[in-house]
Amino acid sequence: MDTNGAAHALARVSAELTDGHNVAGGLVVLLRSCGAFLDTQATGILVENSRGALELLGASSHEATELEVLQAQLDEGPCVDAHASGEGVQAAGLQECLTRWPRFGQALEKSGFASVHASPVRWQGAVIGAMGAFRKSDRPFAQDEQLFAQAFADLASVMIVSTGELSADDLRGRLDETLASRIAIEQAKGVLAERRDISMAQAHEQLVDEASAAGRPLAEWAASVVSDAHRRYST
Repeated sequence: MDTNGAAHALARVSAELTDGHNVAGGLVVLLRSCGAFLDTQATGILVENSRGALELLGASSHEATELEVLQAQLDEGPCVDAHASGEGVQAAGLQECLTRWPRFGQALEKSGFASVHASPVRWQGAVIGAMGAFRKSDRPFAQDEQLFAQAFADLASVMIVSTGELSADDLRGRLDETLASRIAIEQAKGVLAERRDISMAQAHEQLVDEASAAGRPLAEWAASVVSDAHRRYST
């Protein structure tokens, strides 16, 4: 394991943990940091919503968004299995992915991915979601990489919940708040893509970069982009 790279990745995430008002932006930093260290090209998190169904909470890129949302829609894939079992899930090589998840495997093939790993996202003994990491090579995730991925999944739950004791209802409320911010981010991506005539992937990158440059929480910045669009369309 590259201990220097791990230290830098954990330092970036630790810094985000001090800002409890920017959960959506903090999750992007966490997922990108995890992906940079694990040499993955997409990382994302699904969590249970108030209806008990899996829903996208955060993603490192638009491509990661599509992969995670598809798993939730199909009820099939590594994150679905990790959430159900409470254990890490891995598939190395496209053939294994297609065998285990025929429909989702086809999407992986189309997107050029060939190796996946998913870690359960846990809080106080309960599995509340899963974090997926996707590689375009068929290299399997080594044991230390799997441990690192789980550590980041655990950090994600801390980032969502922050500190203090929470009841099950309080936890559900916290998750619902974060899921609502995710909706604003997806809406803002659509606004930027249409306004600037760019792809959704480019819109995602520009939205994250501009929020960071402005020193604003990602969800707050996204809401302002959507609000500005509404004002323009109503005049």
